[in-house]
Amino acid sequence: MNNKNKQILLHLSLIKGIGPASVLKIIKKLFEDFFAEQKNPQIQNLSFDLQKVYLYKVSDFVHVFELSSKIAQALFDGLQDKTSLEKELNLIEKYQIDLLTFLDEEYPQNLKEIYSPPIILYCKGAKFAGDKNIAVVGARKADNYAKQVIDKLIPALVEKKYTIISGGALGADSMAHQATLDAKGKTVAVIGSGLLNFYPHSNKNLFREIVKNGGTLVSPFPLMAPPEKGNFPARNRVIAGLGSGCLVVQAAQKSGALITAHIALHEGRQVFAVPGSIYDELSLGCHDLIKQGAKLVSSVDDILEELEEQDYNNKKVTLVKKTKTIEKTKQPKKNKKLKEEDPILKHMEKPSSVDEISCKVGLDLVELQNKLFDLQLEGKVKQNFAGYWEKL
Repeated sequence: MNNKNKQILLHLSLIKGIGPASVLKIIKKLFEDFFAEQKNPQIQNLSFDLQKVYLYKVSDFVHVFELSSKIAQALFDGLQDKTSLEKELNLIEKYQIDLLTFLDEEYPQNLKEIYSPPIILYCKGAKFAGDKNIAVVGARKADNYAKQVIDKLIPALVEKKYTIISGGALGADSMAHQATLDAKGKTVAVIGSGLLNFYPHSNKNLFREIVKNGGTLVSPFPLMAPPEKGNFPARNRVIAGLGSGCLVVQAAQKSGALITAHIALHEGRQVFAVPGSIYDELSLGCHDLIKQGAKLVSSVDDILEELEEQDYNNKKVTLVKKTKTIEKTKQPKKNKKLKEEDPILKHMEKPSSVDEISCKVGLDLVELQNKLFDLQLEGKVKQNFAGYWEKL
């Protein structure tokens, strides 16, 4: 992909009030038109040029791309102003950040296969290699039991050349990253803020060690983006999308780790869950997953056999990959009065992108994403497999 197209995609992603759904709609339409004009199009030799987006008027964005007038106006205004683009490009160059777009060949294949992949990935460290990745997530309040489990499982996965994907947060995430480093393996931390405004700050040394030892820091957010709680659904989609499977080690019944597991499920990934004490709140989420069909993990072999790996004696075995269907989580009864009073829920009669909801309720993206995250934890909304929000 040429650098000019990469910059244009970056510019589109930086426009305030414009989410990935709108950008993907534009790019899809432009690609369809481009291929229609080619007699024998070959993806390897594309001379596709995104420069034409700067020529469109507000009415074009409405009629050609079927965007709302509010989004069309925001796009037009944003494309006229390159201040944010130039600032971001300067930071990318100054801090030697790698920029991947979903049109790049280097973009991780696992992630490229999900619905509505992030348009931009900011990366610091080694380039992604291979598809032997497994996501490991769990509670921020993970205790010594979680550490014992992680310290037992991770070295065996590293031995099998798996890259460990996690979210860089305190608790289980940090344990997974550190265990991978201790085992001399590769780990990727997907954070919920910009790479130059990383969170949590207390993990500064851990992040430095990840990069130093051949791992990667990844973010789908602009370099100086703060760690807004509304960022985490998008961050969780990246974690789930990068992994061939998702291992959950301690998770409460309403938690980000459980949300990541369900995203992994919807994207066709195998979900694994570690059981714990029936008296421990941090095990209830894992137990729910197991009840619904997630693979119970008591040893690393439970993971490897599902991913069609060889056993520890290096014997060649033929394994039939098991297909499990996790049922939709039973949601608590909804308070109809509260649902009717909530303006966000009121405007979600059909699955909608965050851009569309923003236009309907009159909230900016940051505030809306924060509220959607809260509603998601409360079990009132979810992101479906295509990344659209719908009420439950």
